[in-house]
Amino acid sequence: MTPQRITRFIARDWSAHSSRDRGVERALDGLAGTALQAGRLAFTLREDTLVAICADRGLATELRFQQRELLKTLRAAGFEGIEQMRIRLTQTPRPPEPTAQLERREIPDSARRILTDTANRIQDPGLARALERLARAAAESPEQD
Repeated sequence: MTPQRITRFIARDWSAHSSRDRGVERALDGLAGTALQAGRLAFTLREDTLVAICADRGLATELRFQQRELLKTLRAAGFEGIEQMRIRLTQTPRPPEPTAQLERREIPDSARRILTDTANRIQDPGLARALERLARAAAESPEQD
């Protein structure tokens, strides 16, 4: 029998830990969402303690004032047994979430003609209007955004 690799157990524990922390952050998003998304704040759980990792003192002070609300919100979200909160300061709690850049895609003239022709022949008025809007949107130039 071949022994199992240690990484199998570490990966499973790490995954459970990180998914729990994501759940905590989702639960507290309404109270601290902008700081979380900007990468100025991260939350984690250590036994019965909520640990807030902050990028600056102003945010740490704000969290101290919100401490009761944060703990109450966590309990309401199903995280029982969280009794206290600790605040840690560091330069970068985590990197900010990347923002997806939308690519402008162009539809060739032949495809726009097909969309318009199909919209004229189709019997469903809602679908016909949608096809016409798609054909018009594809015809607009990128400078008109």
